[in-house]
Amino acid sequence: MSNILTAAEAAYFVRTYNSDPIMLQLMPLVDKHVERATGRDWTVDSPVSDLAKAAAGSILIAWYDNPASVGQSPDGALGALTQLEAEAAKYRKYSFRGLSSAGSVSIPEACLGDVVIKLQGYSGVTGDQSTHFESAVSLAGALQQTDGSNLSGNYYVVILKNRQEDIRP
Repeated sequence: MSNILTAAEAAYFVRTYNSDPIMLQLMPLVDKHVERATGRDWTVDSPVSDLAKAAAGSILIAWYDNPASVGQSPDGALGALTQLEAEAAKYRKYSFRGLSSAGSVSIPEACLGDVVIKLQGYSGVTGDQSTHFESAVSLAGALQQTDGSNLSGNYYVVILKNRQEDIRP
């Protein structure tokens, strides 16, 4: 599992070494805290948002320096968490059933150019299923199933985002 911060980045924030056991123990807790605060798992992004890294770093410093504050958002991270929450709201989540062969899966809210951030199976298949579908919406209101196999017994969840809405340059 990846984290918002790499071990080297986390070590830089708390001024320790990459294998510090306390820091390594806190890193996944920080990730979950940021996810709960913003409603989005930022560890799945590639690259991870600089703002997510800043928020995670600020939280890690507070928790590392004061273990009694674990689970709380330090004042220094509140602005970044608020901005991340607004960014997370731009992600849209839909569920759908696969098709019996390649074709257009109806997702009425899908916009031309939306990028597939994550596509997972939740019934019939599990895990990443993005290889069976297009990576960006090429037809408004639909997502193309590119795999010619019969996927009609499977249910999927897709997270879409329009890149024009990015706050990152």
